[in-house]
Amino acid sequence: MEYFENKLCVAADWLEENGILSRDNLRQLATRNKANIVRRGGGMDTPALTEYERLPERFKAAIRDIIGDPYKDVVRTEFERHIADDDKLRNYLLGHKLPNGKTLDAIKALQYYNEAIILRACGIVANDRRVKRRMLGSDTRDVWGTISAQVNSLDKKKYPHSLPTQGKTLKRKFLEFDQEGFLTLIHAGHGNSNTRKVSDQLERLILSIYCQNNKPYASWVHEDYMLFIAGVKDIVDKETGEVFDRNDFYDESKGIYITVSESTCLNYINLPKNDIIIQKFRSTPHQYLSLIRPHMHRHAPNYSLSKISLDDRDLPRKLANGNRVKAYYAYDVTSGCLIGTSYSLKKDANLFIDCIRYMLRFLDMNGYGTPMEMEVEHHLVSLFKDDLMKAGIIFPFVRWCAPSNSQEKHAESFNRQKKYGYEKRYQDGIGRWYAKNPSNQTGGERIYDDTVDKYVVQEKTYTFEQLVADDIRSIDLYNNGLHRDQKTYKGKTRLQVLRENVNPNLTEINRPLLVRFIGACTTTSIQRNQYCQVQYNDYMLPDPNVLDRLATNNYTVQAYYIPGDEIPEVHIYQNDEYLATCQQIKKYNTSAAEYTNEDAAAELVQNKYIAKFDKKVKDGKSRIMETATVDNLASLENVEVKVLSAKPTPVDCTDEYELPEMVDYKQRALNGL
Repeated sequence: MEYFENKLCVAADWLEENGILSRDNLRQLATRNKANIVRRGGGMDTPALTEYERLPERFKAAIRDIIGDPYKDVVRTEFERHIADDDKLRNYLLGHKLPNGKTLDAIKALQYYNEAIILRACGIVANDRRVKRRMLGSDTRDVWGTISAQVNSLDKKKYPHSLPTQGKTLKRKFLEFDQEGFLTLIHAGHGNSNTRKVSDQLERLILSIYCQNNKPYASWVHEDYMLFIAGVKDIVDKETGEVFDRNDFYDESKGIYITVSESTCLNYINLPKNDIIIQKFRSTPHQYLSLIRPHMHRHAPNYSLSKISLDDRDLPRKLANGNRVKAYYAYDVTSGCLIGTSYSLKKDANLFIDCIRYMLRFLDMNGYGTPMEMEVEHHLVSLFKDDLMKAGIIFPFVRWCAPSNSQEKHAESFNRQKKYGYEKRYQDGIGRWYAKNPSNQTGGERIYDDTVDKYVVQEKTYTFEQLVADDIRSIDLYNNGLHRDQKTYKGKTRLQVLRENVNPNLTEINRPLLVRFIGACTTTSIQRNQYCQVQYNDYMLPDPNVLDRLATNNYTVQAYYIPGDEIPEVHIYQNDEYLATCQQIKKYNTSAAEYTNEDAAAELVQNKYIAKFDKKVKDGKSRIMETATVDNLASLENVEVKVLSAKPTPVDCTDEYELPEMVDYKQRALNGL
């Protein structure tokens, strides 16, 4: 049995030899259309074949009784028996490099391999048949016609090839293969250097036309190229000023210019290697970074306050004048909790500073330390790159994100979660009127506005106070909502994750230094060696020894503080040197009838300071010696020196000791001068 024309066939002489079906009966069945003779007999080398599936079932059963399942045990044709696998040749072709440096496509390599082993079999069969026919005295001229028929009958699914179908052409192909080897099978223009040169230039020209600023269609690219080779239009490289040469696109072998179809232009444009380059030219920087350029794969820190991400945004809904409220947020990256916020009608440095102030109050109120890292963008924050936002001054690490790369900042992701998870749920009018998703489209009528000379969308407006109040409410709901990663923090809210996973290595906030950068400043002076006055309140020095650090004859200091309804403390500096943190003086009631524990505590603090001050004065007084002043040295000769504290030592004259030598105190005083 063998396959012929993709049909499983059985030889007619084999059926007769095995007593299954005679030739005469087979012809009768074929006449009654109960059998299909797919090939007539052509001698000993070409037996007649009949299709297995078209035979009546009783004959197919007889065949199965003899050979079993014919589909599993198909006897290969005589020609197919001569096709021998060659692993070495297969591997060589798969790794064979073309003149352009590329390797053969795997499908093409398999095709060339099949053609090579089939042609080898052709040589063996041709030689055997010549020998047999000569021995039998038969004609040997049509050997290749018979071989061509057998090659054509091969199952192309099993042996994919593109060998000639005519005997003479197949013989010529075999002779080339036999003399020059398998390289004759590879198409002459497949990957040769000249083809590559023309293709590279053509590809570069097509892409250059397509990447023009007006973003032409592929049909325009084809039109411009055809006009270019026709000499109607010149194409210039704007970067180098070079004019493309038409002769570079001339095919000398054919004597014509290379023409391309619109589909060819599309093929060049849509190649993945070209698409990434085209997108760089035809996309906005934001689109290219967000959709085309590979991105980093990260995960959040394990501890809260290890990293804080800050970003500004415009609240979605508008004010009556058409503007939007500007907001600045500070998110803890691990928990996603929003720990700092500020609002303004202007997007300026004060918006950023107010957000840091809010964050400071939050951290101080909860007893947390300094966040380890701040993630910021250059917009607004660049003014503080040499002081507040310089790594190591306040915060150990500061990461500056690339401009326009929204996916780099963690805060961008948190903003989307807050907007579409909480603002949209609890506020009206969240979304965009032009959004693709109907659920995110907002209402509004597009009308022409004479004042701005353009079409605008009329939407519902709100007051500044309404927008801020709604956003504060959404922040509270957001912070107390479930954490996004419920697999890791099952049942935990963002605020719970923040509180339960604080980084144990946080350092205490350097409040004096931080407030100097983010607080308000006023010039004041130390009064009565005790306090300074800021915003009509008195702030007492923590210790009288602070006075020792003041410059000579200078009681003027700069007081830094966080503005607010209550200012519990100020931090005083003089000549950029930190002096002390002063707490607001709490006054006590002088009435015994109204005197409380709070009054007692306030009085005790003041008494302690005054006691320290008195001790400082007393200690300083003890260093002062009683001295006398004189006009000149000569007058000292007439000065009687009186020793105030010296007492004579009693001497026992009965003992045989020498009297102590008397001291000339006058001379000693003179020597001391």
